[in-house]
Amino acid sequence: MSFKLRMWVSLILFFLWLITGISGVFLLMAPILVYFKVSLPMSLIDALHVYLGFAFFGLSVVHIALNWPAMKSYFKKLR
Repeated sequence: MSFKLRMWVSLILFFLWLITGISGVFLLMAPILVYFKVSLPMSLIDALHVYLGFAFFGLSVVHIALNWPAMKSYFKKLR
């Protein structure tokens, strides 16, 4: 059960990271896109970026909690 949950959390985290990154690039390029009259729903992209960013943060906390034993062993090896 734990492995399957960790797999799903990691997979969803990857897709959230990907979508948040792509929407961030679109938001960064917004002035250029407006200059070249490229029509994209920027308010939708902005909302998507913000809400998926919050979901990414929350799921990252869950990911850290699920992988805490492994992370503790990594930190011990660093000493």
